[in-house]
Amino acid sequence: MGKAGILPDFSTFPAVLKSVAQLCRRDIGGSVHCSVVKMGFGSDVYTNTALVHMYCNCLLPDEGRCMFDEMPERNAVSWNALITGYTHNRKFREAIQVFRDMQAAGAQPSEVTMVGVLSACAHLGALDQGKWIHDYIVCNRLRLNVFVGTALIDMYDKCGVVDEAEKVFGAMREKNVYTWNVLISGYAMNGQGEAALQGFDKMILENIRPDEVTFLGILCACSHQGFIDVGRRHFISMKEEYNLKPRIEHYGCMVDLLGRAGFLDEAQELIHTMNMKPDPIIWRALLGACRIHGHTQLGEFAIKNLIELEPNNGENYVLLSNLYARDHKWSQVGEVREMMNYRGIRKVPGCSSIEIENVVYEFVVSTLMEKEHEELYKMLVDMKKELKVAGYATYTDMVSYDIEEEEKENTLMYHSEKLALAFGLLKSSPDMTLRIVKNLRICQDCHQFFKLVSLLYRRDIAVRDRNRFHHFSGGTCSCKDYW
Repeated sequence: MGKAGILPDFSTFPAVLKSVAQLCRRDIGGSVHCSVVKMGFGSDVYTNTALVHMYCNCLLPDEGRCMFDEMPERNAVSWNALITGYTHNRKFREAIQVFRDMQAAGAQPSEVTMVGVLSACAHLGALDQGKWIHDYIVCNRLRLNVFVGTALIDMYDKCGVVDEAEKVFGAMREKNVYTWNVLISGYAMNGQGEAALQGFDKMILENIRPDEVTFLGILCACSHQGFIDVGRRHFISMKEEYNLKPRIEHYGCMVDLLGRAGFLDEAQELIHTMNMKPDPIIWRALLGACRIHGHTQLGEFAIKNLIELEPNNGENYVLLSNLYARDHKWSQVGEVREMMNYRGIRKVPGCSSIEIENVVYEFVVSTLMEKEHEELYKMLVDMKKELKVAGYATYTDMVSYDIEEEEKENTLMYHSEKLALAFGLLKSSPDMTLRIVKNLRICQDCHQFFKLVSLLYRRDIAVRDRNRFHHFSGGTCSCKDYW
């Protein structure tokens, strides 16, 4: 176009920038932005909105925000571009704040807005804010189309409120494979494996053809519930009945399913017969099974492959350290820590969040008595005394230090999920379900601690860790201690 001597108009740059965004070519995007300014299109709302979208899609959300702030004119699409861009870049709190700013500015949210902000609420586990948005959709008579409905189901599932997700699903007139996938995956992550399998059967009766994501949800459900034979059967039917090629994630689910149940030889055989190279997902699943069943030798083999693939991932070294700690091999634990220090590798700190009255509070694992959390530490000490009377014994096997038992107990006491729990008990009403989101897998000690708290304090507690939900009530957990 340039060589032909044809000058761009108001339709040119939005199309070009959309292509740049899809290719994620930030270098080209920068030069196109320069052309926009030089050619006098810097005040065009459509071109500027396309620039916001381009920067966010190229993983430059701060540049997208600067572009948005400099816009002389904005419309609803401009706001949607920034909300969706923040969500795409995992800046979920910022996405929700932009939605609030959008309302304050008098812009009219659309169904696209709702999908973006609901996705942010889902990832944060911000149920109260998600419910408010659901009410907004109803009160403002926005369409419950397939996209909004699916986003609502996903939000409720990821906040651990499956019954509300089911209500939304039932109210939807139109459903597609993505809607069914979200429902099935939601059942799986919330420990309702039977419901996930029933959902799959209903999906087939409705003549909706399952895809790879559907089977990923089904295999996760089988893994969480220990449905070995059912998982094997669906893995085979995926290939033979539906002509779908299993991806590495499907093999990871199968290795986890078999390994968790103690079929370590079969899990190894599956890895060796895969038609693709095992990735960290596979080796981490096998290593997790070795930790459960105390198979140190096979675990060392798995961790060797893991470290070769991800030499700078601190989690891998922590898993190996935990494996040695379980067998009280303190010299090997020390060697792992020396290796981490030598390579400058740091493990990801545990972080938990809890939503109280529409505000999300975050807590980081601590071993020091921070003054701002003094009230929480006192609460935890009192709770521990009460729980010990009820039979609580600290599970110290996974503490990777050769130290006295009392020191190990203190190390476990200030895990981030326990801090969030204590905060929730102090700041919430007695009838409120406490909902905690953690970035890592919940440890065995915290799992036992939460079960007893749910019994003695008569509180329902939902914990979403990196792998799944744990719903604690009356001294039991929805995972039935199979996790």
